[in-house]
Parts: sequence; C-alpha cells; structure tokens
Amino acid sequence: MEAMPITDAYAHCGVRKYRPVEQLDPVMDRHGVVRTVLAEHLGEYDNSYIESLVKKRPQRFAGAFLVDHQSPRAADDITRWVKTGAFRGIRFPSATVLTHRRLWDWSAQLGLHLVVSAPFPKAETEALNAFASDHPRTFLQLTHLGGAGFEKRSNIIVQISGMHKAGQAPYAELVPRIRALYDTLGPARLVYGSNFPVMEEESVYAAEIELLRGGRLGIPENDIEAVMNANAVRLWFGRSTVRAGSLLGGVLG
Repeated sequence: MEAMPITDAYAHCGVRKYRPVEQLDPVMDRHGVVRTVLAEHLGEYDNSYIESLVKKRPQRFAGAFLVDHQSPRAADDITRWVKTGAFRGIRFPSATVLTHRRLWDWSAQLGLHLVVSAPFPKAETEALNAFASDHPRTFLQLTHLGGAGFEKRSNIIVQISGMHKAGQAPYAELVPRIRALYDTLGPARLVYGSNFPVMEEESVYAAEIELLRGGRLGIPENDIEAVMNANAVRLWFGRSTVRAGSLLGGVLG
C-alpha cells in the first residue's frame, strides 16, 4: 500500500538562520513530506531566499513572507513582495492585529493568507475573531495549537505544530488539547506543521509525524489524511486558491 503523502503547512528555511534547502529536502524525502509551506522566520525581512525556492519549485514549496510592521514603508513592502508572484501568505505576530490592523486589512485586500504567530491572549483572540468576520475570504492560519476562545469560522485554521516546544514525545499531556481542537473546529480546519528545524533533531521531526499519522495525537484515523495533507494542499497549493496578487490590479487601480 502506497504511503500517504504529507504536506507540511509550516516550516522554516534560510541561510542566515535555521537551515538551507539542501538540508530540508532530504529530511522531507525520508519522511514522506512532498510539499512544505516555508514561513519566513521572525526578524528576517529579506524574503528573497524563500522567493527563489518557490519560483524554482512551486509544486514543492509555497511561501509566507514577513515585513517589518513598524516600518513606515510596511504597506509598500507588502505590495512589493506580493508583486513577485511567489507568495500566497504573509506572517504576522498576533499582537499586530491590535497595533497594525491596517496592514492586516491591506494584506487581505491583496488576497494573502495570514499566518499568525502564537501566543493568543484574550484581547488578540477577540480581535482575530473580528478580523475573520470582516474578511471571510481571508484565511488565518494560527500557529502551534492556537488558543482558546476562537469562533468556529471556516477561515480560521489551526496548526497541529510546535509540540516539541511544550514537551517531549509522545506528548500525552497535549492529546486532550488536540482532541478538543478537533471536537471544536472539525477536521477541515486543522493542518499539520513541522516547525522544522526548531526541534533540532530529525528524530523529533519523525516522531511527530508518526504519532499524528498513527492516530496517537487525538485525530481520528479517518481524518488524518485531511489534517496531514488535503487541507494544506487546498489552502496553499490548490488551483482553486486565490493566488496572492491576483487582486492587485483591481485594488491599486
């Protein structure tokens, strides 16, 4: 029986921090990961490395870029990276939904998905719910098991990721939390993310895949393919996905 293909909805790749693609590629291959979404790491505003990887292999990689939200040129920087045609998403720290809402609105107008970094305090959670309501066609992908208090909206997606930041495999203490996410959100609003290479050891990368694929992290067997592949494909690689920048002419015109 052919192994289920895996799509990793959240990993990092770089030359100044973390690891270059030459180290990511073989890890993916060894563990059945056929596609990966590369999220720019915090503090890096030159997204050209990820841009080059996505343009070279768009069936293998998708990208979420980052800008300096405190810069007076931030909105122009968002537009500039969208114009490259390489990115379907942008990454924002959760607090910026309160402090820089205009950048979120502009990103939504340009057709970007928003990858939103944990943590999610109550004020940010309420603001994220409001943003999701105001922009129902914009997907928000919340990192590292999200948080409590999110409304059940089809455009709020939560990553099953970052378990290694909270404990050690087999993560028995996290299973009730993951199961609660499944019960609350349903299988269509969950995606697997490795957070590579933050776990440092490839054995941890492998263990998390096997725990999730084996039904040991609270996701029922019948829904594992959706969480570990189909949902992320639809969101980041599917032909029906609104490609970032496709709305650019209309917005700017």
